[in-house]
Formats: sequence, C-alpha cells, structure tokens
Amino acid sequence: MKKETFAKSGCLLLLMMASQYSAQKINFKSHELSSNGYLRTGFGWSDGGQMVNFTTPDNMHKFRMGNEANHYAELQFNYRYKNKDSVNLYEVTYMMAKFIPFGSDDYKQFPETTQLYGKINKVIKNANIWVGKRYYDRRNVEMLDYFWINSAQNSQIGIGLENYQVKNSGNMNLAFMRFKYGNNDSHSYVTDFRYLDIPVSGHSKVNLLGQYSIKTENDITNIPKSTGYAVGGWWTYSKKNISNTSTIIFRKGSSITESAYSGKTISENIGNKIMYNLDKANSIDVINNFVYDDQRRHAIQASLTYQYRYFGGGNTDGNEMIIDNNVSKNWFSVGFRYLYYINKHFNLALEAGNDYMRNNRSGVEGSLQKVTFSPQISWNYGYYSRPVLRPFITYAHWSDSFIGNTGVSDFNTRLINKNNGISFGLQLEIWW
Repeated sequence: MKKETFAKSGCLLLLMMASQYSAQKINFKSHELSSNGYLRTGFGWSDGGQMVNFTTPDNMHKFRMGNEANHYAELQFNYRYKNKDSVNLYEVTYMMAKFIPFGSDDYKQFPETTQLYGKINKVIKNANIWVGKRYYDRRNVEMLDYFWINSAQNSQIGIGLENYQVKNSGNMNLAFMRFKYGNNDSHSYVTDFRYLDIPVSGHSKVNLLGQYSIKTENDITNIPKSTGYAVGGWWTYSKKNISNTSTIIFRKGSSITESAYSGKTISENIGNKIMYNLDKANSIDVINNFVYDDQRRHAIQASLTYQYRYFGGGNTDGNEMIIDNNVSKNWFSVGFRYLYYINKHFNLALEAGNDYMRNNRSGVEGSLQKVTFSPQISWNYGYYSRPVLRPFITYAHWSDSFIGNTGVSDFNTRLINKNNGISFGLQLEIWW
C-alpha cells in the first residue's frame, strides 16, 4: 500500500514539475512573482529494517546516491520589481526548508525559515546590495553534498555587496554575517571577501577567498573570545562537455565552521568537555571535482576530497590537564558516478566511492567502501537533469573499527555488530 501511495505521489509530482517548467512566473506590469525549490523523498530498507546511511564516524558527508535515508524539501518565493526596461531593481526572497530522517516524526513541526532577504540591484557598476538571512554563494561537490564554502547559512542576519565588476577582470563580493549561540549567550561575526571569475584563459578562471572572523566571549561556559581567518581559492575550467574545479582553502581559529551546512564557528566544547582550542586550531581542504557529460551517451562525475583538521590541543583528563598530543583528524574521499544514457528518459547509473577517516583523538581509523546501481528515469539528457526517479540497490563495507557507529540509526540497529550492509529502495529528486 505504501509503495502504491508513493508511486501515485511520484507521478503527481512529476506532472506538477512539468507544469512548473512552463509556468513558474507571474507578471503584473512592473511586478514579478516566481517560485523555485528542491525535493528529495522516497523509501528504503537496510537489512530488513528502516534504511540507514553508510557514513564514516565523525563525518556527515558520504556518496549520496542510494545512501540518503531522509526526506528533504526547500520552497522559495521571489518578488521582483522591474523598471520600464525590464531590469530587476528590487528583490525580496523567502525560503523555507524541512529535513526529516526516515522513521522520524519531525514532519509534525513547521518548516524552518532558511532565507529571508532583500536586494537592491545595480547600485554601482552593476553591483547589488543585499540584507537579511540567506544562503550566500555556496559551492559544493554535488555527489557528496559537501559544501566546501558556505559562509552565511544559519546566520541571524547579513549584509553584502555582490557582483562589483572590474573591467575585463571579474567581479568582487563583500559580505558581513552575524551568528548567535544559545539564547544570545555569545555571537560570531564573519567578514567574507571574494574576487571571482578572474580570467586566466578562454576556458579557465581563478577565484580568490579571504575571511576574518570573531567569536565573542561566552560568560555561561567561560569560553574566551577568539579570532580567525580563512584564505584560499579555486580554479575552474569549462570547455564543451568538460568542467573541472580545483580548490584549496586554509582556515584558522574561529573561521573553522561547525559543519558544511553552516557558516557558524565551531563550538569549543561538547557539554563540559573541551574539544577545540581555537587559538591554535586550523584546517585545510583540498578538493577536485570533475564532470564530463556529452548528453547523448556518457556522463561521469569524479571527485577527490581531503580534509585535515587540527584541534589545537590533546586529550585531557577530568581536571582538563592535557595527557597526550592526539590532536588531529584526517578525511580522504575519492569516488565517481557514471551515467550511461539509453535515451533521454532512461539511463543506467553506477556510483562507487571510498572514504578513509583517522581521528587520533578518538582513536578511530578505517575506511568505508560503497557502491550503488540505479536504472534512472529522468526528465531529459544531462547529469544534472531533474526530476529523476531512482530505484536503487547499495552495498557498503567498512572497517571493523567502525562497527557500532556505521550503518545504524535511532530507527534501525540491525547492523550494529556488522561490518557490511545492503540497502535498496526508491528515491525521487526534483529541483526547479
């Protein structure tokens, strides 16, 4: 019965999206209303129980296909005011989002407001001024859902100038964001500068990043004030059917974020245990993301990701005295997703990846291998074409040191004593 209900819902959603492609804007004289969004839903099983994620301990990122035991949706509404030349002068954007793990009853809670901001366009040299709460120029590896730069998500408020054009030499962005902790117990502030799309050749560009951050003192937990910075850049190449992005970013102190889904400074402590010394902590990310897509027969995405994180201090005893120098974590990920097009509406997809993790603070070291096959029903040719319906089967194997932490959830512990598992199910993914 559940399968039948989902199939009917999936068909209705596909029909809805077909209409969205042709009619997603409403215009009335100088005013325009539009909507866009994202939806990921489905069902699955792991070892006969509720589907689980196959991830390494201390890491929320994984190769996604056939490995997302959750529902997620975003719905965004946009208002634009245009002048007589149809140039957008003013914009207001509102977005709500909802994340629901498989088996959870979180659907009973109202979606979170994730974006609410206004924008004045073409203020100077085509630059725009914005103010509010927003996702700000996020960059990611789609196959991993890994946002390697995500400066503003979960902020209280921000303000910025974007797309300030430099003649024949790219454009500049400057933004300032504020985040809060607890009931305004403390705050962090981030200044983010980017010099984007600096031409190197006819097919490649360089992008530069600089950040400075401050986290205020927390009188409740007695955590002192800290500062930090981030520097880095990425090189992009695009020609015909090929695109590639190579990235390196160094972060220090309060510029280390709590996750790839937030721009907030990481917390120094978990409960009463100090985890980070932000005066000394640092991290480095090295990423390469390659996509080839001829949109007729073959498409492939291949990624390599390495992250090193130094905690700034070793393990401590009950009196917070340092007892060792086990102070770092390494994560290395490599994998691919390959599509073989049968026709514009059907392709065969294979995804395989390996994640290695060593955390010498917790003493855990090992790797996880995962492979997924899916005969996909898609809207059109294209690696990023959506909507797509994915029946899938996934196999994963992990090191014995991960047993009890990998392949388990609050709703399924059948793999708690195993080092491998199989998942199968159906997923629908849409964006518009």
